[in-house]
Amino acid sequence: MNLVPDGAAGRLGRGAAAIQLFTKGDFDQRLIGAGEGRVPRDFFYGFLGLIARGYDARWQRTDGAYAGAGASADHLRERVVSRMTGLSRRHRVLKEMTDDWREAKAAVSFTDHFSLTLGDYLGRQSKRPFAAGLFHGLSDIQNRLPALGQMTGDRYIRRALAGLNHVGFFGPADRDEAVRRYGLEREKTSIYPFGIDTDFWSPGDGDGAPEPNVLSVGSDPSRDFATLAAAPIDAPVRIITRLKVDVPAGRDVEVTSGHYFESPLDDVGLRGLYRKATAVVVTLKDVFQPTGYSVCLQAMACGRPVVLSDIKGLWAPGLYKDGEHCLLVPPGDPRAMAAAVNRLLGDAGLRERLGKAARQVTLDHFPLARMDDGLEALVLRAPGLERPCQA
Repeated sequence: MNLVPDGAAGRLGRGAAAIQLFTKGDFDQRLIGAGEGRVPRDFFYGFLGLIARGYDARWQRTDGAYAGAGASADHLRERVVSRMTGLSRRHRVLKEMTDDWREAKAAVSFTDHFSLTLGDYLGRQSKRPFAAGLFHGLSDIQNRLPALGQMTGDRYIRRALAGLNHVGFFGPADRDEAVRRYGLEREKTSIYPFGIDTDFWSPGDGDGAPEPNVLSVGSDPSRDFATLAAAPIDAPVRIITRLKVDVPAGRDVEVTSGHYFESPLDDVGLRGLYRKATAVVVTLKDVFQPTGYSVCLQAMACGRPVVLSDIKGLWAPGLYKDGEHCLLVPPGDPRAMAAAVNRLLGDAGLRERLGKAARQVTLDHFPLARMDDGLEALVLRAPGLERPCQA
């Protein structure tokens, strides 16, 4: 199986292309790992599918160091502004990449704050590509800003959104609230169809581990580990996060520091933990952001029973049925959380049934190909961009 299309490695980093894709993180080694089956292809968000279909696309990093005169001063200024306002504005990234995007047909950002940067910067350019910003939690950004950000954030966000030709969301509640709050034209928005690498995230050795254990993973601010740590669960709980977690006295909870780009675990190790977990808990605050979707889908693809907070921002409301695909619990309720987890711990038949259903619903509704199709459909909105003949 050809896991990574030929030529993909040469499409990482700086260079001109018809389609410019912007994200954070160093993906060189991740691409090598994906080709060897050691790394999932989820977080290329359809880029590999575009390359396989013959599109002229590049995968650009937005969080690297600046070059040239004034680089250190600009970086310091950005850090100060970000700390004071809670908003990351990296205009110099796009200024340095002008030769890369100037003749492009489409530019797409996959992270919230750089999507705002993209709209704010390109909105002021006379010659520019079709700009699409994807958001994981647009409706919750302002709620988290410090005092200065609260004063200036609304105006900046509205200006940045006005500079985007299209606004994509990973969940319907976030889309609906953002349309209402910022007055977006609904036809200018869409849901981006996230998919999971079900070849990598799959059941395997370690199922039915002899010692009951509960696993929870994630580092975005919408995780609610306080509720999990307070829940009286009848088994050891392991939390992997870079967030600070206060564990009440007497609780059997181990907290391991780590997140997507910096973790003591590689992807194979994380998959092994999923496979050995008696239950995987995705504990969330009640936000519009469709938080937790990647961990939830990874665990479900591995055939593990999942306990999921039933928040207003769920990415697939109505698809996951309580007691059929997972166990849904109200957010912020330690007793309800404990009841659901302890129910799984005491019922091997329920664990097996939920695990099989979880794997199947992921295969049926969240294959990696849906993200390839979604990104292709998004970039084809750009005027003058056509589907390659060999695609």
